[in-house]
Amino acid sequence: MTVPIEAIEAAMKSALCGSMSAVAVPAGYFVETGFRLPDGDLLSFYVVNERDGTFAIEDDGDTLPMAIAMGFDIRSSAREANLRAILEQEGAAYDDALIIRAEGISRPDLGAAALRFISAMIRMRDLFLIDRENVVRAFSDDIRSAIQTALPQGFMLDDTGGRENLEPDIVIRNARNGLVSGRIYAAGGDLRLMDALVSWQAREPESSPIVAVVDRRAKRVSDARFNRANNIGLPLAAFDGFGNDWLDRVLRIVANSDAAPKSSLLG
Repeated sequence: MTVPIEAIEAAMKSALCGSMSAVAVPAGYFVETGFRLPDGDLLSFYVVNERDGTFAIEDDGDTLPMAIAMGFDIRSSAREANLRAILEQEGAAYDDALIIRAEGISRPDLGAAALRFISAMIRMRDLFLIDRENVVRAFSDDIRSAIQTALPQGFMLDDTGGRENLEPDIVIRNARNGLVSGRIYAAGGDLRLMDALVSWQAREPESSPIVAVVDRRAKRVSDARFNRANNIGLPLAAFDGFGNDWLDRVLRIVANSDAAPKSSLLG
């Protein structure tokens, strides 16, 4: 049976607009949409009355600060250019206070401007997510390179790690017999730290040691996740960008595993 186009249109309008609400606030209106963000909150914004009779649309001021706290480097010319391009395409910009804002909007244009602002907010979060994934991937590569350079004689790296979520990024083996001496997770974000924790909790008693190298720069791993993993007992090596204490800890744990070459034991 063919569905009338009017019914399809009505269903879409109901889904898109039915969950949207607006509440009066001193500056204008607080608008909550039906679009759910990765953190579970609904995408929302403010419609502000301007003195000249036009309107402005702005976020709550937390979007960019939160992204920066999670590792988005707005000082990078490439990242800033991508961010500004997205906002400009949707008629918005951010100010010195990191508030995202579209202004000079007339009453008849308010609906269309709101849709463009919603598009900007969604596209920005995609940019932040992709950037975060790239940062995590680069962190994993840096950790692998440092371990490879410092690996004691008798060990070798296995290139089969990190193919699936719960697999380690780096597998260290005894070069003589091929036994796994250590499994290393490069925890450049909360999700990767949780992968390490799940694997550690599911390990067999006689399995090789698991170590999570945790990126502690710019809160890329939250304090709550780090403290939880530490309190439960997951072996952690904190990377803060200064010194090689994390590397010494990883190598010591690996060198003292049952599968390590006996000549490599560090005590």
